[in-house]
Amino acid sequence: MARRFETLAADCLSGRRIAVTGAGTGLGRAIALRLAGLGATVGGMGRREALLRDTGAMAPAGRFVPLPCDIRDYEAAAGRLGDFAEGGLDGLVNNAGGQFYAEAADISAGGFAAVVDLNLTALFALTRAMRPFLARKGGSVVNLSIVGAERGALGLAHAVAARSGAAGLSKALALEWGPDAIRINSLAVGTVATDTFLAASTAEQRAELARQTPIPRLVGAGEVAELTAFLLSDAAEMITGQTLRIDGGAFLAAPVDMRPTRQKVLHE
Repeated sequence: MARRFETLAADCLSGRRIAVTGAGTGLGRAIALRLAGLGATVGGMGRREALLRDTGAMAPAGRFVPLPCDIRDYEAAAGRLGDFAEGGLDGLVNNAGGQFYAEAADISAGGFAAVVDLNLTALFALTRAMRPFLARKGGSVVNLSIVGAERGALGLAHAVAARSGAAGLSKALALEWGPDAIRINSLAVGTVATDTFLAASTAEQRAELARQTPIPRLVGAGEVAELTAFLLSDAAEMITGQTLRIDGGAFLAAPVDMRPTRQKVLHE
């Protein structure tokens, strides 16, 4: 039987304006489409306009606005999203991120800084810039992370450092911005079989990841999209400063060694 991940009430996000970074491919696209399907108007951010337009073609008419930009250009990204959020922003999903696989000893200072910039500094810069718009609506922020940020990971020292920082940042912002009714949460996601991950991993690695997971399969993009939508909904109004895991119990298992794989795994 085909799995159905959709559980939220139809149009539960009707009238909301929500931004999703990295909306042109993979998990970001799945999240953007689900939010649009629930009635939100989604501002989809990403570096490649053509991919954003492809996402828009899959969304209900009028519910997806492409916002091509590079979030690492802090001022330009804030300006582009600020135009979309002019009347207030109900939600922000910080999904864009990425890394490459390498042993810690092989990661240069520049490579480390680039991963931290993409996964932490740019996330902070955009979220901070959106605070006034989020405060107008009592908005919700969801920061996508990886399970390895909590349990550690072989071959991902730079990503673990950056994503752990983002989880801590989520808690700090939840404390500071709570009086404005802004909620900040993180999602620690297990391995999702996106096209990018499939291209950068071997069949053996994927099988090992599934084998070591108590629920022995990879995570579905639809499952992550549904939980993200829940955190953006009124039903999650008292959930803030949390890191929720959606990983099939992978947190309980030893990490798979990804160090031999050197391929770049940047997604947007």
